[in-house]
Amino acid sequence: MLVIESWPDPAVALAPRVRAASDPTILLDLTMTAIDVVVWGRNVPPAWQEELSVNTAPYEGFTLEGTLDQITAALRDAKRRRQFPVFLMDDVEHTVALAAALAFSNRLVVSLEPLAPPGAPVLRNTAALEVYCCYGGAVSWDSGLPKDAESTTTSVCALVFIPSFSDGEATLRFASVVENAFGLTILAYRDA
Repeated sequence: MLVIESWPDPAVALAPRVRAASDPTILLDLTMTAIDVVVWGRNVPPAWQEELSVNTAPYEGFTLEGTLDQITAALRDAKRRRQFPVFLMDDVEHTVALAAALAFSNRLVVSLEPLAPPGAPVLRNTAALEVYCCYGGAVSWDSGLPKDAESTTTSVCALVFIPSFSDGEATLRFASVVENAFGLTILAYRDA
């Protein structure tokens, strides 16, 4: 497995410590406390981008909060499923279940929103695990000192995982490639 690492010198640059790969076994690195961000640059079918490119129906985003069972039921709601491409709702459901399992969590907040305005910072939280994905685009963040920051961008539809112990500085943004792009945010909280 090819793994890409970024280990910035904290004296020189403000940036997260990142490990990324296209192999799903990269998720095992979420147990390493020295890592701030894990990126699974998964290979998704080209049809996903094509469907988002040709489908110009107006989409309304949503935010769900509850247990994994409650969120799964809401994602499977027939009215909600008709509003989005089938692949999108299926992948959101699978990604929510993955986040819950990785965080040992049954308390989640899931948000799927059309991207507007483009490049606006993603609001981060202090969940046990944060997961981000941009359908129809990528997730990016700035690294370095503010005056000469460089932008790092994931592959299209990559999953970005930020564990609670992360202390790296990262201002995330969703960067769209197609007109109908969506930002997915999953916050998995520790069960009380």
